Amino acid sequence: MTVARVLISRAGWALPERLDRYSDRVTQQYPPQQPYQPPWGQPQGWPSPQAQPAAGWNRPPQQSFGQPGWPQQPQQQPGGFQRPVPAGYPPQQQLQQPGGFRPPGQFNQAPRQRNPLGRVLMLLVVVCGLLLAGVVVANLLGGSPGTTPRPQDTWTPPPPDMNPSALPAPKTYTEATQWMQKNALYDQSITIPVNCSKLQPVDALNATEDELNAHLLDLTSCLVQVWKPAVEAAGFEMPRPPATVYSQPIQTACGKLESVNASYCGGDQRIYYAKPLPKIFPKNLQGQKFLMEMILGHEFGHAIQARTGISISSTAWEQRATTEAAANVFSRRLEVQADCLAGMWIHSVGESQGLSSGDLDGLREIARNLGDDVLSGKPNIDSGHGLGVTRQRWFDTGLTGSERVTQCNTYTVPDGQVR
Repeated sequence: MTVARVLISRAGWALPERLDRYSDRVTQQYPPQQPYQPPWGQPQGWPSPQAQPAAGWNRPPQQSFGQPGWPQQPQQQPGGFQRPVPAGYPPQQQLQQPGGFRPPGQFNQAPRQRNPLGRVLMLLVVVCGLLLAGVVVANLLGGSPGTTPRPQDTWTPPPPDMNPSALPAPKTYTEATQWMQKNALYDQSITIPVNCSKLQPVDALNATEDELNAHLLDLTSCLVQVWKPAVEAAGFEMPRPPATVYSQPIQTACGKLESVNASYCGGDQRIYYAKPLPKIFPKNLQGQKFLMEMILGHEFGHAIQARTGISISSTAWEQRATTEAAANVFSRRLEVQADCLAGMWIHSVGESQGLSSGDLDGLREIARNLGDDVLSGKPNIDSGHGLGVTRQRWFDTGLTGSERVTQCNTYTVPDGQVR
């Protein structure tokens, strides 16, 4: 959700203009000109709660059903959740590397009277048989003898979906709460590690727009490779979102995106990335390895939330909040969950991408620099994305945790943990 902010200059870096002319961070957006109308009513658009004045908060009309506010004990929902939750999705099994062929067993000692020529012929037959077996195995597995490609090495990505199906939407507020707190996605796992062999490093700060667009194709392929099995195992669809790099303000189904932004637009289910985005970070982080990929991992996290009904459910409750502070809590839960999902993806592909411990520390610092307090210069700000230490903590949860998506469930933790 696009939020206006003023960036205060700090030692070593500053933007040439006020950041309130732009969308100041990675965001999720829905079209303001075509406000989402939940099937149960609530005709308000998709507000940016942070942009509302603290005083004079307009309470949205209350419905005659559903819960009147955010549950005090979110784990206990009236009516219960009737949709069966599938069993946890098992991580893909890696094929074991055979390390060559097993040495043949010991032959019994030949009789003393055996002809030496016969032994030579037998040895030649054994050697030729082994060589032939090696060729056959290599052809079947697509590699050289002694190597077995992992399933991920043969990944064939689906093309970007230019006409995806409609996003799922809950029918009641009770169902919306269930989709946020007990979504079937949380019962799934991703494979760690995954080898995204086609994804090659890119200098996001100096690459051309064409180079970045080509990189985005490989990047979204890798993101879908990691996340598609888990989302589909949860009973949802995971189309591959188109992704676009832009250098000038661009018009989308979610409205106009200014020069410095990255967002997932729920209106057209596409991802947008501004070429100058690395420049919003301190000088020492602008060239950080995997910076662009981390940001797009966050945006793909929003795509996952959209395709599993989490984002629409969360925004429906956010719209129903009676104060700006209460609305901000829902926004923060959505944002730090996307941080966590980005961390999980990097955990999965980091080995194949050659990310060192120093590279990961740099990405943790990127997460901290996206905090509301760091970007605004206001240590105690109450806004919609989370403080720097909070965003860093949730990113690190995904980066260093398990393969289970449940670790990124930000909708059952106390409000303070998403502050």
